[in-house]
Amino acid sequence: IAATNRDFTAMAKNGSFREVLFYRINFARLEMPPTLERKEDILALVNRFIEKFNKLMFKEIVGIAPEALSLLIAHDWPGNIRELENIVERAFIICRGSYLEMEHLPSDLRSSDKMNTASQAIRTVHQVLDRKVIESALRNNNYNRLAAASELGIHKTTLFRKIKKLGIALPQHDGRCR
Repeated sequence: IAATNRDFTAMAKNGSFREVLFYRINFARLEMPPTLERKEDILALVNRFIEKFNKLMFKEIVGIAPEALSLLIAHDWPGNIRELENIVERAFIICRGSYLEMEHLPSDLRSSDKMNTASQAIRTVHQVLDRKVIESALRNNNYNRLAAASELGIHKTTLFRKIKKLGIALPQHDGRCR
């Protein structure tokens, strides 16, 4: 397995990467968009890292505070997932409580510019969480929207509005269809 952020196809064509080696490693290509383009995955990644570091460090950290999560979502992630993992590990080492908080994140992440961007990202965090909860309730109820609304404890029109606002794609059938 090889990973890169460079365009090996162009490099092989212009001679800056050995063409023979390129064809040897390019038989099964999987392209992953950068973390910057997958902000909705950050919560799942953070939860996975919390699980991992709980086992490694014999801790019982439950999760991450919404404000801290919003900072992570606002970040550009030039180091991609490895950078995110390192930040979570650093926070883990410092944390003495049950949740990773703002003060556990690196100071450069907590700069005033980042904090302003993070306040905008809080809305994104809420949307990501709402989307995941609604999609889960819909799946649990075989896409029966009335049953999903009941499970969520909200009125059906509220659920319909949120589905539309969040752009959640629904299958042709729902739990009421035979």
